[in-house]
Amino acid sequence: MPSSRILPKLGLPQLAGLVLLLVFVAQCLWFMAHVPITQMESSYIEDGLLHVDRLVNASSEYRSPLIAVLAGIPAKVTGGETHFARLSDFRFLIRLPFLIAGVMLGASLWYVARRLYGNLGGYIALGLYCFSPMAISRSSEVQPDIVGAWGAFGLVFTGIAAAHTLYAPREVVFWNWKRILLMGIAMALCIGSQWALWVVLLPTLGFMLWVGHVRPGAVLAIFAASCAIGLLLLWAISSFRPFLFAEALRAANWIDFSPAQFSGQSVYSLLGLFFLQNGLGTAVLLLVSVGTFVFWKRSRFFGTAAPLITAVLLIVVGLAMQHFAGLAFLFIALPFLVLFMAGISTDLLGTRYAVLANAIIVGVLIANAIVGIGGLLQLAPSMNR
Repeated sequence: MPSSRILPKLGLPQLAGLVLLLVFVAQCLWFMAHVPITQMESSYIEDGLLHVDRLVNASSEYRSPLIAVLAGIPAKVTGGETHFARLSDFRFLIRLPFLIAGVMLGASLWYVARRLYGNLGGYIALGLYCFSPMAISRSSEVQPDIVGAWGAFGLVFTGIAAAHTLYAPREVVFWNWKRILLMGIAMALCIGSQWALWVVLLPTLGFMLWVGHVRPGAVLAIFAASCAIGLLLLWAISSFRPFLFAEALRAANWIDFSPAQFSGQSVYSLLGLFFLQNGLGTAVLLLVSVGTFVFWKRSRFFGTAAPLITAVLLIVVGLAMQHFAGLAFLFIALPFLVLFMAGISTDLLGTRYAVLANAIIVGVLIANAIVGIGGLLQLAPSMNR
């Protein structure tokens, strides 16, 4: 009986998604094998080892100790204190938490896209994500972007899922304890990877109030409970040291705008670098998707508007930041852009222009895969010199 209940769930959509994720993992493992531990990664690992031993507080003005802890614990398991100069020999284990975050982000993207747009939307979303050079490289190194992206994506759509349950005639706050817990974990991952990502709380609360407008009090209660859990988890990451945690929050750079560096040239440079690293296929499909959203009323609904609004917010904030912080925000916007493109593409494939839309979408997916793999092959050797 148990096997008969499980096996039917492993149909073609699940198997196709699993194959794409395995291809993604294979690319990440190839990247890890060819790129040794970098100096930046060593810095995170060293801070993590010291933080785990409670010798220092690895928090900084830009982020909590989360990334350092995720790198320090595997390094501690390998005995990294005694062979710090040979960390690259253990890079697969040390980078494993970030690979897991990348895989979970891909699985979350596939799940949400499939629920919103059907199987075809799930395939398109995961196909774009699994061959993105930015997603692959950031899932294969010790850095905060992939953890923040997974947390931000999970936070927004878990919040929306919780708000949808508020129409049920039950005690919705306590009944939603699992979603509240997931939202708290997502908050800790999102804000813990970079303090400035608190801005993701704004669209999350806005969407929850929009969807759950029948019970705004319950929305606020769920959101407040999730914030409390997220804060508790961030305190736990700081080893439950209240004074150090309070000092970290006080010294945090909650918004990293740089008006002096904001210019048209910097905006074009940042956007150009972002789309160059993701392949021209992504840029082409995004232009088609935005044009369709603007001029075709049928494509404008909550399922496409919510990821687009979140992505635009993240991109605007990113463009107003310094270069590297801004690029991180653009990357965190990527899953939302991919979800938006998958939704618009699915709508286009159901019209009389399906043949043309199919040619564009399939061509973009193939080109994106070729460019992505080609870029990955060139990227690793250049970093290994």
